[in-house]
Amino acid sequence: MSDLSRMTATTRTVSTINQSAIIRALRDHGPLSRARIGQLTGLSPATVNRLTSLMAKQRLIVQDGQEPSTGGRPSLILRYTGGPRVVSSLHLRGDRVVGGLVDFDGKLIERRELRFDDEARNGAGNGTGGGDVDHRLELIGELLAGLLEQAEEQGTPCLSVGISVPGVVAEPEGRIGPLPELGWPGLPLREFLRSRTDLPLVIENDANALAYGEYRRGAGVGTSSMVAVLLDNGMGAGIITKGALHRGRHFEAGEIGYLLMERSSLRRSYKELGDLEDRVGSAALTRSARARGLRGGDGALLTAHDIVELARADNPVAREMVDEIVDMISMAVAALSVILDPEVIVVGSGITSGTDEIIPGIQSRLTGRILRVPTLVPSSLGEDAVLLGAAELAMGEVDQVDFVPR
Repeated sequence: MSDLSRMTATTRTVSTINQSAIIRALRDHGPLSRARIGQLTGLSPATVNRLTSLMAKQRLIVQDGQEPSTGGRPSLILRYTGGPRVVSSLHLRGDRVVGGLVDFDGKLIERRELRFDDEARNGAGNGTGGGDVDHRLELIGELLAGLLEQAEEQGTPCLSVGISVPGVVAEPEGRIGPLPELGWPGLPLREFLRSRTDLPLVIENDANALAYGEYRRGAGVGTSSMVAVLLDNGMGAGIITKGALHRGRHFEAGEIGYLLMERSSLRRSYKELGDLEDRVGSAALTRSARARGLRGGDGALLTAHDIVELARADNPVAREMVDEIVDMISMAVAALSVILDPEVIVVGSGITSGTDEIIPGIQSRLTGRILRVPTLVPSSLGEDAVLLGAAELAMGEVDQVDFVPR
């Protein structure tokens, strides 16, 4: 082969690039007609017809209904199927790491989790868990290795890895700040994972992952501005504006756990947990519950989800605590609404099971107290919303050409 021939694109290369453009349009905009695909990609009608027919035979796209007829023959609507490719996703929580394989349709096709040991869980949130870092990293590596191996065995090679963490992640170097929810002063996660895989890697704050997942596949679809509120071991918010994550100058946008809740907050110093998080985070809730004689089943830290479940079982102390939690969440939602004025606020996965009571509680508390009570909806992606959001971010790291079979 001559040097000149290496510089020219083959017909097959052009076809692959054009198919990738069609996939990008379908992933970014959802199901489309062939005419709309042509408008978005700039490809000719003949090229769109030829390539979409080929992609249909490869099961990369499928028919997904028809456009309403305007007098002529109705246009078919085409949808990207995800193809035989997956990403791996990990969600680090206070007591466990959850992992999964997710296809490019956003479907969770494999889910696994490994729990950190009881000593590590009970130390989380008080800064004493540093001795458990190596153990936890090994569990994280073990889970990731198992997912990557399974993807290879089932013939759907993993193309990238997404990880969510309960802390600030500063890009582009991916530096992770202190994680008091895990009891770690810091986490060399990127370096550790780089020793385990050379796949494209994205690490994101868990509330940001929740917001992005709901924006792409869940309750935020069709919006350009939204907020997702996450209350798990800690509390945070993910912000979508103009269709993209808003991280702020120091990548700390949405760290609502540091909201100051009253005048006395100005006379305290907050080293690891902010004022709001020191009221509704797992360490604070556990401290408050134990002072009132309420304990969890295994002695571990209690989350807001645990308190909500105990209240559902008609525990009077838990009911009183839920009322206090909703007060705190309402003040945070009020601040987010007044400052950002989003189209919708998604109440996310840490308290999803109680949103049928919590959302009306927030609405009633805010009525007449702020300019406009925001549209509040529960997370539609369920308990694995953060995991799925990290997967969506990982998909964005993949070269679109890799979606097309060679």
